[in-house]
Amino acid sequence: MSDVMTEQPVTVGREQSLSTAHEMMREHHCRHLPVLERGDLVGVVTQRDLYFLETIAGADLDADKVDDAMSTDAYAVSPDATLEEVAKEMAAHKYGCAVVMERGRVIGIFTATDALRVLAGT
Repeated sequence: MSDVMTEQPVTVGREQSLSTAHEMMREHHCRHLPVLERGDLVGVVTQRDLYFLETIAGADLDADKVDDAMSTDAYAVSPDATLEEVAKEMAAHKYGCAVVMERGRVIGIFTATDALRVLAGT
């Protein structure tokens, strides 16, 4: 996994505002942010999650927190996991990403876009 993942992904804290998460995604051109609390992975928030919340009446991107939008069932893998096993799991559960963890720390992220890059040979 370590040879195909995006290293040092941008992360966000669960108490940060949704507008902060949006800004981070725009600035870093990404659609998935691992969510951390005191350095521990507690979930993933996606661009789709944020867009969905924006459609709810009364949502306030500056006041509402990442915790309100994130998914707590983040799929985490080790850097030694094989591409085949990660891709199978992502497809089976329709995960948009796998967070790569080593010794309890986020070291990378593998997204569907990364999988397409592998298939395209780029």
